[in-house]
Amino acid sequence: MIKIIKIIGAFLIVGAVLLPIFHFTVEKINEYEYKEVLAEKEETKDYFALLEIKKIGLKREIYEKDSKENDVNKNILLHQKSILPENGESYIILAAHSGNGHNAYFKDLYQLEIGDEVDFYYDGKDWSYEIVDIEFQDKTGVLYLKEDFPNMIVLITCTKGDSGTQTVYYGVLNETKNL
Repeated sequence: MIKIIKIIGAFLIVGAVLLPIFHFTVEKINEYEYKEVLAEKEETKDYFALLEIKKIGLKREIYEKDSKENDVNKNILLHQKSILPENGESYIILAAHSGNGHNAYFKDLYQLEIGDEVDFYYDGKDWSYEIVDIEFQDKTGVLYLKEDFPNMIVLITCTKGDSGTQTVYYGVLNETKNL
């Protein structure tokens, strides 16, 4: 009986010593994970513009070209060759998935028609573009984009119902308003 009490006592002493160490380790891991998640959340707030297309109920953040969030598999992609509307001319190229996935931000773009409005909120202004042309291009890995106007926005996505083509929507700057 005394042997059993000694063994139980030894387990209690070892447990009393190890439990705080284990608890400390778990708290450190949880604190580290929390900081990592918090940092991730903070990083996703680095958007600098918003795209809004009221006709289809789309309002989505646009991230800097060099942000890891500027990825067509996560968000609307701001193409590296885009020129932002700062110095009199702009050529904004945006691409996003259509379809049914969680990242199919352009899934309803097919509803756009010539004359519809696209708003790009950037630098304290609402840059309002009017859709002036819609074209279809074969998916070859290369797109030939028009540069017909000094201030344009280009929206690119897969064509609804046709996996072999992409639809390109061209918008021309119609109006700029201070926010």
